[in-house]
Amino acid sequence: MNRLTIKLKNITHSFDSKEILSVDELAVYENDRIGIIGDNGAGKSTLLNIISGDIVPEKGIVQREICFNHFDQIAEADEMLHVNHLDGELLSRFGVPTNRVETLSGGEETKFRLTQVLSTYQPGLLLDEPTTHLDKKGVESLIGELTYYYGTLVFVSHDRYFLNKLATKIWEVANGTVVEYAGNYEAYKQQKALAVLENKRAVEGYAKEKKRLEQAISQKKQQAEKSRQVSDKKKKQRIKPDRLSASRSKDTVQKNLMKTAKAMESRLEKMTEQRLIETAAPIVFPIQKLAAIHNKFPVRGENVTITKGPRTLFNECDFQFGLNKKIAIVGDNGSGKTTLLQHIVANGDGIVLSPKVIFSFYRQMAYKLSSTRPVLDYLMQQTDYTEPLVRSILNNLGFSQIEITKAVGDLSGGEATRLALALLFVKPANVLVLDEPTNFVDLRTIEALENLIRSYAGTVIFTSHDFYFVERTADDIYAIKNKQLKLISKEQLMELSGSAFDRK
Repeated sequence: MNRLTIKLKNITHSFDSKEILSVDELAVYENDRIGIIGDNGAGKSTLLNIISGDIVPEKGIVQREICFNHFDQIAEADEMLHVNHLDGELLSRFGVPTNRVETLSGGEETKFRLTQVLSTYQPGLLLDEPTTHLDKKGVESLIGELTYYYGTLVFVSHDRYFLNKLATKIWEVANGTVVEYAGNYEAYKQQKALAVLENKRAVEGYAKEKKRLEQAISQKKQQAEKSRQVSDKKKKQRIKPDRLSASRSKDTVQKNLMKTAKAMESRLEKMTEQRLIETAAPIVFPIQKLAAIHNKFPVRGENVTITKGPRTLFNECDFQFGLNKKIAIVGDNGSGKTTLLQHIVANGDGIVLSPKVIFSFYRQMAYKLSSTRPVLDYLMQQTDYTEPLVRSILNNLGFSQIEITKAVGDLSGGEATRLALALLFVKPANVLVLDEPTNFVDLRTIEALENLIRSYAGTVIFTSHDFYFVERTADDIYAIKNKQLKLISKEQLMELSGSAFDRK
């Protein structure tokens, strides 16, 4: 058996008087590959920081047997960190340019910081959302590095592909507790589905047996009462001795019936009540009444040329996006996906829009919000909707009544991302534009977004490095190649991913 590397025992930790984690016992062993999942705010990063020692829990024991390197999701890039140990070969495989850190894109900065962490070896490695902003090549390079990493790996992720490739155990953080499942994310989903099914059967079985016992008890008591009444009536009559024995026999029958009823009551009391497993309520996005567009192609590009500094990102590029289609744009970090979306929304040179187009734009770095206004006030300033509807949108995105009073600038990355998603729906639009909407959001929100995009009555244009998300939502997929947009099939998308998807 592999040796113990870390053990958590009787851990409790709170934030703003709210208990975030309550862990009886968790153990991690050498060469474990543990993927941590859960809703935003559930305590995933807190758990990782307790393991690393960056957070000391209010109660409990943390037993560390090894040292860890730690990739923090929200840390700023420090160009001098491990500067003498930086692995140039890994930096090259990640495709990080030799520019100053401040000039790097979000994905390039993530790759640079990952290289810093991976350049020095420790027997333990903690990663908090390491695939955020990474393109497919970056994700595959990281998977390749971690596949051959010898040591204990614990990571937080919402990337289903990444979880399926690396995790041998899943820790689900929910309602302050942590439950361990064997296998990767797909194995976890199967176990969860089976557990829900078995729980449903157990609840139905319990209800059926309870009803049967209650009916049987009631029947036995009624029979006993009827027998008692007959016996009492006979006793009051002047009867012969042989008939008196029959009356006594009826007394015995009554007692036996009551004894049987009490035995059933005892069995009923000893039955363990079965309750349905609490599952998170599905997120339901409001479907807006859209302004009608009659143009078959509401967004077109004619000889679109876009430059950024000395680089030409698109050169005389032509494209046309169909009405009510779900359009995905994929490409490497720095290929120009975000720039193209901004150019379209700004109606830049070469862009031809239908006069009826109304955009609602979700920006990739939308989580960087600094307003001091409370969440609800922040949204009410930017909408004509009623307050009850705005509250409903926030509730469906997982904001509690207390959280909507928080200042926007105090939100976590995940909370701020959900707030930015809320902005999509408080502004009337018929074309949604989303730049990397799966960054910083939990799996439940990602799956809700998949449902939203599939059911949205208007046109949706989005970029994403999450190939599961693209495959499940897009009608048309465009890959950026040689400064052009090339329409590709889902089969070609899977080839780009480096391996076939498990279709679930």
